[in-house]
Formats: sequence, C-alpha cells, structure tokens
Amino acid sequence: MSSQPVPRCLRRVRGQGDDAGMVLIAVIMSMLMVTAFVTAGLAYAQSSQQQSRGDQDFNAAIAAAQAGVEDYIAQLNRNDNYPRLSPFNDCSNIALQGPAAPTPNSCGWGPTSPVGWQPINPGDPNGPAFHYDIDVSEINAQGVVDVRATGRSHLGGESRTIQAAVGRGGSTDFLYYTDHEDADPDNEISYPGTMSAACYAYWWGKAPDGAATTPRSSTSSSSGCSEITFIGGDVFDGPVHTNDTPLFSANSSGKLPEFKGGLQTADPKCKLSSRTPSSTWKNCDRTAKSANYGSSYPQYAKELYLPDNSSAFAAYPGCQYTGATRIIFSADGKMKVWSKETLTGSAACGGNSPNGVSVNVPNDQVIYVKTGPGEHQCAGKEIDGVLPLGDYTGSDTDLNYKYDENFTYPSMRCGKGNAFVEGTLKGRLTVATQNSVVVTGDLKLAGGTNGTDLMGLVAGNSVEVINPIIGQYDCATKAKRKVGGVTVEYCSKYGAPSNQTYPSGWPRDIAPVGPTKGIEINASIQTLQHSFTVQGYNRGTNQGQLTVVGSIAQKWRGAVGTNGGATGYFKDYRYDKRLKYSAPPYFPQFINAVWSSRATGELRPTYPG
Repeated sequence: MSSQPVPRCLRRVRGQGDDAGMVLIAVIMSMLMVTAFVTAGLAYAQSSQQQSRGDQDFNAAIAAAQAGVEDYIAQLNRNDNYPRLSPFNDCSNIALQGPAAPTPNSCGWGPTSPVGWQPINPGDPNGPAFHYDIDVSEINAQGVVDVRATGRSHLGGESRTIQAAVGRGGSTDFLYYTDHEDADPDNEISYPGTMSAACYAYWWGKAPDGAATTPRSSTSSSSGCSEITFIGGDVFDGPVHTNDTPLFSANSSGKLPEFKGGLQTADPKCKLSSRTPSSTWKNCDRTAKSANYGSSYPQYAKELYLPDNSSAFAAYPGCQYTGATRIIFSADGKMKVWSKETLTGSAACGGNSPNGVSVNVPNDQVIYVKTGPGEHQCAGKEIDGVLPLGDYTGSDTDLNYKYDENFTYPSMRCGKGNAFVEGTLKGRLTVATQNSVVVTGDLKLAGGTNGTDLMGLVAGNSVEVINPIIGQYDCATKAKRKVGGVTVEYCSKYGAPSNQTYPSGWPRDIAPVGPTKGIEINASIQTLQHSFTVQGYNRGTNQGQLTVVGSIAQKWRGAVGTNGGATGYFKDYRYDKRLKYSAPPYFPQFINAVWSSRATGELRPTYPG
C-alpha cells in the first residue's frame, strides 16, 4: 500500500498544537514567578513595617529621655536652689518618684516605690513619657547635677536612658573673661592717686548698678581712666568674653593681637557685627586696628557677673591656714607648707604653725588662707626662710636694708590672707584666699592637661605673678630713744628705694624646655574683686612669655607688661578644653548664668517602658 502525502492543513494543526503546549508551560511558570515575587514583596513590606515601627519607637524613646533632661533644667532655671533645698521633696514632680530616690524624703518614696512617668502629652498617659533619677552629691564640689533620664516610646514600648551633667556655667566656660577693660583701681602704677568714679561704668555707657550713663570717649587719655590694651604678640587660643568694650593695639612690627577662639563683648553696638563683611567688626571694639580673629569673628553676648564669695571657702572641706602661707606642690601628691601664723589646724594639714611640713594634698577639696591678727611688714625671709627676698629684720633700728619692694605694699603684709604657690600638682584642688594668691614659679599638673588633675586659684583680691625688685632703703631721718636706759638710734623715715636689682631665678622654673624664657601656669584663675597681674610689671626687662593653660577671670584688667613688651610678659593664653565639662573643686559660677547640659551620653535603659 503506497503512502499518501499528509495534507497541509493537518501538518499546520499539529505544528500549532506543539507551540500551544509550550506557551501554556511558559504562562504557568510566569504565574509562579509572579506569585513568588508578590509573596516576597508582601513579606518584605510586612518586615519593613515592623522595622519602621521599631525605629520609630527607638527614636521616640530617646526623644522622651531628652525631654526629661530639658524638664529638669527648666526646674533649675525656675529655682536655682531646687537641687540644694529639696531635690527629692517636690512631691508634685512625678518624674522624681521611684526606687532610686534617696531616703528619707518627705514624699515617702523608697526602694519599693513604682517608677513615676511624666507623660509628654498630659492627655495621653499611655503615650511617650520620661522619668529621671538625680544625683546632687557633686553640686558644690563640681557645680554639676547628674541627671539620668529614661524615656519610653509608649506604655510597654521601647525605653532608652541618657546621662547628662547639668551645670550653670562659670568663668571656666571661657579662656579669658573680664568685667571691666580699665586698669584695676588698686593699680598704683596706673593710678598714683584715686581712680575717677567715671571709670566704674562700662565704656559703652552702663554703670555696674544698671544706670544709664554717657558713653565715654574712645581714648583713655580723655576719659581719665587707665586702660589695659590687647597688643600685637598677645595670643588667646580659646573663647574670650568681656562685659566692656576692648581696645587693641599693634606692636612695633605691626602685628595684631590674636583671638583664635573668637571674642564676645556686651557692647550693644556689637550686635551689628557679622562674619562678613569684616568692616562690621569695628562695632565691637574701639580701634581702627581691629584684631586677628582667624576663622572666627567678634560677636555680641549679654553681660555675665562674678560673685564676691571668697569667704564661702572657709566653710568648704580641706585645709585652712592663717596669714602668709607658702605652698610648694610635688608630683607625688604631696605639698610642703609654711604657715607660721596658723595657730590651730588639722594635723593632716600640718598642724599648728607648719614650717616646711610635707602633707597630702586635700584631693577634691580646697585650701583656704584667711587673714589673721597682727598685720605687719614681713621681715626678710620671714615666710619660709626665702621670702621676702632681702635682709630687713623688721626693726626700725635697721638704718639701711635691702628688700623686695613688692612686699612694702599693704596687700603683701604678713598677717594678710596670702598664699604663695608653685610646683606640680597631683590631684584636684582649689587654692582660695581672703586676700591674694602669688604664683612664685611654674604651676603645673602631674598628668598634664590631658589627665584628671585640675588646679583652681581664687582670690578675694588679686592673683599675681611674682617679679621681685630689690631696692636699697637708706634712712632719711634718724632719731634716738632710750630702751632700758640705753640710747638707741633708729630710723623715723626712710628714703625712696635706690640701687634697684632684679634677682635671677624668679619665677622658679620646673624642668624648662629649651631657651624659652617665661613662666607657665596650668590653672583656672579667678579674681573676685580685682585682677590677674604681674608684680612690678613696669620695671626691669622683658621676661618672655606668660603662658596660662586653663582659664582667667577678673573683675578689672590686670597688667602683665608695658606697651610694646619692654617690661613684663607677652601673653600666651590657651584654653583647657576639659573645663567645658569639669571645673576645679568648689569653683565659683556666674551669678546670672542659666543651667544647661554640659555633657551627655547614652546608658543601658534603667527602667523598662
């Protein structure tokens, strides 16, 4: 039987049937893939939604914790004594309630008390809220309150805790602070007589009592006020604040003073200053020379005022001495003390009339030197066998003698509450005096400015750098008197000092590096009524660089050298950045500063949401 050809139509149908099967398989596979993608997309969307909600709760919890810190700061700014008087007795503040509240307290809170949550929105008690635990144990020593605030996103939700050191702010916020740009009224070099009453007002026209006055002339000579000038060669590596209007001057080579950390002034005209153009900067000072601000520029800031509370240090823990007191610190945590007028004292601080006794530094406490009875001109070497320099015996039977002229001033008399300090401090300490602190040599920190050591110098009068000037005193008028039946010649009047000499080796150096001349002080300096200055700054020759690493605050501008740097020192002042977050023990704070968070960080959550 012969084969027959297949009709074309049948061949076409068979071919189409094979293609249709393949298409069906492709459609099914595509549907499966689409289904898988859709399923994965739904799962991812659900997971992302959960993660997004978790992120929202996480962020909401930290925001609530921060709200807790801000709430406590608001309490402090409403009542400055809030943490001192009754930090855990404000029963109306539910955020304080909890097991960490110190007992006893008038609210009856204790270890079994439930955590009190303050809602962010008072109308939503189950929503975001905060609680805080407060530690006020360092408020006097460090000027800070420890706030641990826990925030929750919602009831039963995420919780997070942050710790903040809350402080009110003080002169340690600045490298350099001054209330007045005029020379100190007690500066006998600037004012041989009495300073004019007009000098007590700021240059821009406001008296200390707030009364309006007429702004003074732009030059010192026409005002009758002696002003200390910022001069070329002066370097300020940190923030500077003055309540007054500064005056600048170029040095002989045309160099201008440098303010690397910027400058603030309370002169209202400075509100017109802006970063650009620089021509607006002239509103912040009283000279055409301006200054070198680096990457910064001068800005307006409100006045800040220092307290006059040097007497408060008498009640703080530590060591208390009477009269002229010499202290030399050593890097082993010890200090050698001479305080012969101290008649009663702790054995731990050297006992009665310490005379070169080595004792432990009162760490995290203070040394206070008060004025005692029997003020008198110190005899030569009376204080510690070295100071004052000279051979004066303290008797008018000395018909001529040599003596450090600086000790002839009433403020340096023995019996006054003066401390004479130098050395290397290991520890945290504030030296405070009823009268003055005199730095007799380098004053450094054992751990440097990156360690934990801190030094504070607080004077009711002035903080001074020693600059001995030995004068020859000859008797101008002699007289006679009988003592025990014996006629004795004595001096009733001495002439002006002559044959002045400037002994080498002062101030004392500690391991000087290279040929650089000068003195270094690593401390926070605060003079509550007067100035930071150099004794006899207008005599002798240039002494090099006065380097201060820390902070300086003074009521009046203190002179450290003469114009052009012929005598005294050039300034090299550098800010110790640790002072932004810490201060020497019991260091005074500004009267009108506000409380704020000084440092903050996150901890493990203290309480569940």
